Amino acid sequence: MRLTTLLPFLFSLLANGLDAPAAHAANPHKLWEIVSEQCVPNMQASGNPQPCAAVDLERGFVVLKDIVGPAQYLLMPTRRLPGIESRELLADDAPNYWDYAWQQRWRVGQALGRGLADRQLGLEVNSAAARSQLHLHIHIDCMRRDVAESLAAHRGDPLRRWMPWQFEGHRYWVMRLPGDALRSDDPFKLAAGRDAFAASAMAAQSLLLTGVSLDDGGTGLLLVNMPVNFDLQERGSAEVLMDHDCRW
Repeated sequence: MRLTTLLPFLFSLLANGLDAPAAHAANPHKLWEIVSEQCVPNMQASGNPQPCAAVDLERGFVVLKDIVGPAQYLLMPTRRLPGIESRELLADDAPNYWDYAWQQRWRVGQALGRGLADRQLGLEVNSAAARSQLHLHIHIDCMRRDVAESLAAHRGDPLRRWMPWQFEGHRYWVMRLPGDALRSDDPFKLAAGRDAFAASAMAAQSLLLTGVSLDDGGTGLLLVNMPVNFDLQERGSAEVLMDHDCRW
């Protein structure tokens, strides 16, 4: 089979969770069950979001403390969306879950009992091949210090333009955004608009968003695109760029 014919087939497998960690997880629907059977019903019945930390019924998301790490949280929609490949995320009226998650970043510092700069914090979504759950979840946690230091070199990049980033022998793409960009820009849509092929291959992409300190003293945002790379056996997990132990 020619590569041009094989790629769409491979991406379709990723989108359906086949041959991916989710297909082998003990219960790949566990997060959705927590959202739909516990957090949302509890909030509706008594105003208690437990076991979630928060439930926003109006905007349609929950925040759940992850079992991994002392301060990692997950933001998830209250409606069923399998993951980054969900076409609903690219609709004109789609909620900006990244904006909601960035607004919740304060929980990481609160859990640690200390303040954190935006460059120390990150949001991340894995590709279909690198996740263990079949419900969209945005990780909210600490960045690796060495990653933040390397990304700082992009603080002067042209705005809203994808630029190559080399790190640990791998090539990623990074886009600098204004500090208030999430009011109008959705990282899912920015990734889908990267080129003519990107929107049809969202299952094979992983995204990370973090803050960056600017030369003028302000703070901007950096969006990192980490696609699946079959040649290097990379599943597309931007989670490797985060530090769940928060060792800053």
